[in-house]
Amino acid sequence: MLQSSVLIAAAGSDEKKQLALYFAKLKADVNLGHSLQTMGYLTELRALAISQNAKEIEIESYFIEAMIKRRYGAYADGVKLNHYALELAKSVGNEEYIAMAYYHLAHLELELERYTLALEYIQYPIDFFINKNAERAALMFLWQSKIYLTMGSYYQALKANKDALQIITPSMDIHLDLAVNLAEIELKLGNTKAAKAALGLVNLKNLDGSKERLKLQYYLALANSHLQTGELKQAIEIAQIQLKNPTSLRFLDEQAQLQYLIAVGYRQLGEHKLAYKYLKRYSLSYDALSLQRRNNKVLQLESHYKFDLQNQKLELLGKDNTLKEQRLAQQQQAFANHRLQQQRWVLGTILFLSIVGFVYWRWQNQRYLVVLKQRVIERTQELAKSNERLKAMSFTDSLTELHNRHYFFSVINDLLIDFNSSPVNTEHQGLIFALIDIDKFKNINDTFGHNVGDQVLEQFSNILRQQIRSEDLLIRWGGEEFLLAIKDASYSEAEQIIETLRFEVASHVFTLNNDESLKVTCSTGFASYPLLATHPHLYSWEQIIELADGGLYLAKENQRDAWVGIKAGNSILHQQSKDVVKNYRVHLVQHTLHASTNIERTLNY
Repeated sequence: MLQSSVLIAAAGSDEKKQLALYFAKLKADVNLGHSLQTMGYLTELRALAISQNAKEIEIESYFIEAMIKRRYGAYADGVKLNHYALELAKSVGNEEYIAMAYYHLAHLELELERYTLALEYIQYPIDFFINKNAERAALMFLWQSKIYLTMGSYYQALKANKDALQIITPSMDIHLDLAVNLAEIELKLGNTKAAKAALGLVNLKNLDGSKERLKLQYYLALANSHLQTGELKQAIEIAQIQLKNPTSLRFLDEQAQLQYLIAVGYRQLGEHKLAYKYLKRYSLSYDALSLQRRNNKVLQLESHYKFDLQNQKLELLGKDNTLKEQRLAQQQQAFANHRLQQQRWVLGTILFLSIVGFVYWRWQNQRYLVVLKQRVIERTQELAKSNERLKAMSFTDSLTELHNRHYFFSVINDLLIDFNSSPVNTEHQGLIFALIDIDKFKNINDTFGHNVGDQVLEQFSNILRQQIRSEDLLIRWGGEEFLLAIKDASYSEAEQIIETLRFEVASHVFTLNNDESLKVTCSTGFASYPLLATHPHLYSWEQIIELADGGLYLAKENQRDAWVGIKAGNSILHQQSKDVVKNYRVHLVQHTLHASTNIERTLNY
């Protein structure tokens, strides 16, 4: 955040003081995590900044409002606000704010799972800060590493993290974030010793209250390192301590990961009942996390606010009824005392009319309460339907209308049930995972623009959708990469299916809006689950996808417009599954793994 000294002088000292006070309050609320409170005066602050010609504060207001919109699921508004900030920064020629605008846009694109665009945006602030501000440049490298880590490009994430560490000193605050991020990357790569060494660089005394999430990530990485080295009880103990910490309730993503880690630990210890208990909690946390990321929080707040108002009205109405009953009783008593000497028929008539009026009033009041309750029920049902629609949207890619990664993660366990029961024959009917990538897609975007790139993605996905079977699962994995899960197919059948897809894409003429045409090819890598028919549990589905990714790299390195499948050789070592996946090229050379391909020349590993 800028300091208040950046305010541009203008006529009217009162307005200038008011702007300074608003800006100081804005900084305090954001630093304390009270971002939602700023919405009450953010518009007024921006209007004041415009009248004072304080461009920097106006840009900051767009950044903060975009952050709040993004936090509550209004991603379209967040993108617009960040672009307003970018255009304003360009108009005043402020290079630092231009860089920060691209940094915020990279955040948004990462949450929208548009990783290629996120990487393009984060590169601009890296180039800007690299020779100007080491700590800012390290922050940009850190987020580049996080993008690569989310994409599964672990070695590129490792390189970005190391680039950041080379330009800072251990005394800088960003060093703690980089050390924890480095440990997470090394754990993904299976380098447990390197991960523990990275965690050893963290001084827990420096993880104060403003770094609660980082502190939780540190203990999560520490527990994972114990889990990978077989220190199961230590891993479980660390995770359980963090789950008991009230702070963890604020970070649902890390809480879900801790629950999953405990479930894995108990499963490996043979404590299946406890493993199921924590796995069920993880499932609930993950579902809640998915809804939290996609639901429109503003709508929910509005609903809760109206519901609270209705409850307040009901309470006030109940109190009013009590007071009226008391007053009526007092009036009846006073009336009786005053009219004791009057004629009985007058007293009876008055009492009768009073009772009839009271009963009628109570009846009307009960009817009103029933109507209010019915409205509350209807509003709750409408909100539930909205949540269901939002959940469906969170499982669908908006451009290609294919399912996305979130959907795949929600159904993968059901897909694997039929293949985890018992060993089958060597040439078995398994589940084929194929990663399909459009060749030279970045050149298409750079040459024709992102609009043409989107058209190619739409037509490409339609080709795949038309060629696959109804029981197969097609996922937009990220950017120009697609995951195809082929059910109940042998390895040889998968080769025929993949070759058909390759041929259809290569022979298709991609038509553009400007009446131009374009030829596009694709490369594919695939592997079968289970890898070993006699030991279906030895290799996880994640490892099979990693092998398929390795086949994709071989296809692109050797030719493009090609496919490479990887399967088990005759002498593969059952007890070294992690080594086989990590060093698949070595095992291909040693023939413990075997590659099949449509490339006519010998593959270069």
